[in-house]
Amino acid sequence: MTHDHTGHDAAAHDHGSHEHHHHEPPAGATNLVTCPVMPGNQVDPAWAEKRGLFRDYEGTRYWFCCPECGPLFDADPARYANAA
Repeated sequence: MTHDHTGHDAAAHDHGSHEHHHHEPPAGATNLVTCPVMPGNQVDPAWAEKRGLFRDYEGTRYWFCCPECGPLFDADPARYANAA
């Protein structure tokens, strides 16, 4: 299933309506970061790396909680990088 995020306000983004699974950080994970698109979601960078859920922007790597966050970040990387 694809999602149309045209004109989408990420602050109002509710992943609960999407048909995908969220990553639960592995027990004992100590290297968690926050998804820049969905700030309430913690991400294990190793988990995200294995799935290609990251972007590099201005020398910094950003990891995402789900596949939908990458395209949103791509649409306005400065917005999400500054919020991170």
